[in-house]
Amino acid sequence: MVWMIDAKRKHDWQLASTLVWITAEVNRDRKRRRKPFKPDDFNPCVTTRTVPAKASVEQVASLLGAKFTKANR
Repeated sequence: MVWMIDAKRKHDWQLASTLVWITAEVNRDRKRRRKPFKPDDFNPCVTTRTVPAKASVEQVASLLGAKFTKANR
């Protein structure tokens, strides 16, 4: 029963975010905002995962102010 309620909530938010997206996209100032909106920009149910930054051990050590040598491995 809970999964049905959750699915209904997500569906309702998808519909609402689509309407808000269309309104925002029509009224978007293309000079100030070159990147178009997406419906997911207005949907709080959509979660985006951040991609972790790729860094080497040497880069992390330099950020921390530590000296890294091959012998430390």
